[in-house]
Amino acid sequence: MMRKLLALLSSGLLLATTAGAQTVIDFETEDDFTTPLVNGQIVDPAFDAASPEFGNIFTLTTTTNGHIGATIFDSDPLGPNKFGGDPDLLIDQGNLLILQNSSLTNQFNDPTYGLLYTEPDDEAGVTFGAGILFSFLNPVEMLSLDLIDANGGYGADVTLTDSAGNTRLYVVPEMWTEDAFSCVQPCNGFETLDLTSLSPQLGEGGFSTTVVNGAGFDAADVLFLTVAYTGSSSSGGIDNVTFVPEPTTAVLVGLGLLGLGIARRRAA
Repeated sequence: MMRKLLALLSSGLLLATTAGAQTVIDFETEDDFTTPLVNGQIVDPAFDAASPEFGNIFTLTTTTNGHIGATIFDSDPLGPNKFGGDPDLLIDQGNLLILQNSSLTNQFNDPTYGLLYTEPDDEAGVTFGAGILFSFLNPVEMLSLDLIDANGGYGADVTLTDSAGNTRLYVVPEMWTEDAFSCVQPCNGFETLDLTSLSPQLGEGGFSTTVVNGAGFDAADVLFLTVAYTGSSSSGGIDNVTFVPEPTTAVLVGLGLLGLGIARRRAA
């Protein structure tokens, strides 16, 4: 087994397959990528202490300011929210992550999925201050995420923070996306924010992002992703959080063993 591991390491194959693969959190499943998430499910440990959904990759912390915790929203136009109060999130992209409206508190305890809200809705009616913090257990290279409903007074500050505390800030303006419910022309209602780019990114709403890249920021060593809602209404959705994990501990240990073996052969 050790001989096979060293052979793979020396060829670079094991490192490539372990460290190079993208991971996409699309909120369809928990971080085991098997257990489904369902409409209205609370995935915020602060509001459902039994929430285990993403604890193997990152922890969620929310600043609510008129919202409740992080919740799953089914964006299917013909799905469970088709008669709900949040049609601008019906973008037909599967599950989204939102902050729940604090005025819609009806919930029940499902024996399989835990606490569920009967009406998931992101509208809060507050001016600013709500947000979601993703704290990764191990450093990652952030690639992108989708922002939904960045219009009608909603914007966002998206911040990447590396292990040394250095940051890269993306300022997403109001009307970066169109309103999928009320736009005249066909529109998506969402945009993908490229977290590797330092250039302005033009959204379908006709406005562009700006970026401030802090001195010393290490894009391959990100520990925190913060989405802070801005503008006249702190609301919106998140989807497809995409990143590349750092090499796993097993690979790093294997590389150490490989180096030790080479050193021993040279000494002999």
